[in-house]
Amino acid sequence: MSVSFETTTVDSAFFNPLNALVAQSQWTRPCPELPDLDFVRLGIHRVLESSPSGRGFIQEHGARFERMPTHSNYFSTLRSARRGELLKEVHDRLIADAAVLLPDRLNSLSELRTYECFAADGHWHQAATHDPRHDGVKMAVGHFYSLDLRSHTLRHLAAAEGLHEHDMSVLKRVKPKGLRQSVPKGKRVLIVYDKAGIDFAYWKRCRQECALYFLSRVKEAMVYDWLADREWASSDPRNAGVKADRRVMTREGVELRIVTYIDPVGGESYEFLTNEPDLPPGIIVELYRRRWEAEKVFDEIKNKLGERKAWGTTQEAREAQARCVAMTHNLLKIYEHRLEVERGVRNHSEDARRAKRGAEAQERCAHQGKAISPLITAVRRATQCSVKFVRWIRQSLRDDVAETVAVARLHTLYAAS
Repeated sequence: MSVSFETTTVDSAFFNPLNALVAQSQWTRPCPELPDLDFVRLGIHRVLESSPSGRGFIQEHGARFERMPTHSNYFSTLRSARRGELLKEVHDRLIADAAVLLPDRLNSLSELRTYECFAADGHWHQAATHDPRHDGVKMAVGHFYSLDLRSHTLRHLAAAEGLHEHDMSVLKRVKPKGLRQSVPKGKRVLIVYDKAGIDFAYWKRCRQECALYFLSRVKEAMVYDWLADREWASSDPRNAGVKADRRVMTREGVELRIVTYIDPVGGESYEFLTNEPDLPPGIIVELYRRRWEAEKVFDEIKNKLGERKAWGTTQEAREAQARCVAMTHNLLKIYEHRLEVERGVRNHSEDARRAKRGAEAQERCAHQGKAISPLITAVRRATQCSVKFVRWIRQSLRDDVAETVAVARLHTLYAAS
């Protein structure tokens, strides 16, 4: 009778999606001092260890790694244009792979079959230690990300330039084609953005050039002319709370839609603005509600991963950091899903808490005689990784523990919730 022992570690399983991507990259080059795969892995480790200082990261964790660079070599790799292109290619290809592996969070909305939907926004953190001061103050460093509302993968779109670049300046610099984010022809792309992303001329250009649409909130001082009320199915329970769906014309001559909605739970009134012409108003409301998922991911980056400060002063170093942050989020999502499918690991207590919140909202509305959209009460997957999972993966990588042993620990952690 033969006996087999599993030797897969959490380290090898977690980083496995990167191996082929780095090896196949057109930007990979031989580098004995710090091979490209080690460079990429170190970036992910630094994000997971929440080390604001590169020197501190090397000092505290360098002994764990087989090939740890010197201080000068490490910082020079962060400034390397070639390594930056390598990170960009691996970052993009990891997103494509993850989109196939991860569950589709919009699958229940049949009207979105021909759409890809993203929540995009800017995220700002502290300047690097050696950044110059302007009028005695260090300026925050900005990055712009896009969260795929289907796969929940995170993409770095651009790093802010100048002292405090405005959102619309960044969106125009990325250009309509860039905002499509490699979505193939034949599908529409809908970008959900806050009011800082409103520019009617640019919206019109994006729609005409590449079937790219926007969804936002109406600005307080916005002036427009009413054209007509649109027909919508009040009998569709997903449209609960919708009060109006109107075609309007801006002073610039751009035709848009305004969906008026009253939240049945809190009673707040909202007006949603979009140049998308066809989706039911309840779906428009739901997509904007899911914009909050991007904010939750930013909270994960800041408070669970501890990414609060720039790694370097150069644009290359800043972009390297942002791509490592996005890849870390995506690797966490891939590994969390793999553990659920292959190991039966799921945070059922967190699922129960979300289900309870939905049931309470439904009960309050029923008590007040109000209808509530089933899109609000439907139990969704967790928006961000739990702090228990982040701490578990961090410790498992430090210990270089076998996956079977680590998974048993995770089961215990979740059971104690």
